Amino acid sequence: MTTMLWVWCAVFLVAVIMEAATPLQLCSIWAAAGAVVALILELCGVDMNVQVIVFFAVTIALIALTRPLAKRMTRFKKSATNADMNIGKVGKVTKVMDEELGLFRVRVENNDWSAVTEDKKIPPVGSEISVLRIEGVKLVVEPYVSAGKAAVKAGEG
Repeated sequence: MTTMLWVWCAVFLVAVIMEAATPLQLCSIWAAAGAVVALILELCGVDMNVQVIVFFAVTIALIALTRPLAKRMTRFKKSATNADMNIGKVGKVTKVMDEELGLFRVRVENNDWSAVTEDKKIPPVGSEISVLRIEGVKLVVEPYVSAGKAAVKAGEG
C-alpha cells in the first residue's frame, strides 16, 4: 500500500469523526466525500497531484452545491423560554454593579437579574424599569414611564 492510500483513509476517518462529534452541523462531510474520490483515484494509480486537486475540487463543489440546502434543513427555531415572559414587565433597580459597564441588578417578578440599558446609563436605585429583551443572562431595560407620568410630562411641554 502506498502512502497516499493511508493519507486518504486518514482524511476520511478524521472528517467522519469530526462530523460525528458535531451532530446536525454538517461541517466536514464534504471532505469525507472528497477523500473517498481521491482514494479511488489512488487505487486506479492516478498521480498524487491530480488526487489532491480532485480532492479539493470535489470538496469545494459539494460545499457550494449542498451547503445552502443543508443550512435550510438544519435551521433551528428559537424556542421561547420562561425568561421570555419577563419581556414588557416592570421591575425595580436594586443595586449598581459596574458603572463603567453600565451593569446593575433589577428585580422583576420576584427574580433578581443583571441588567443594562441600551445607552449604558444606570437608572437610580429604586426606580422602575421596563424589560425590552433578554441578551444571554442579562435583561436589556429602559426607564419605565407609566401612562399617568407620560400624561403629566406631555402636559408640561
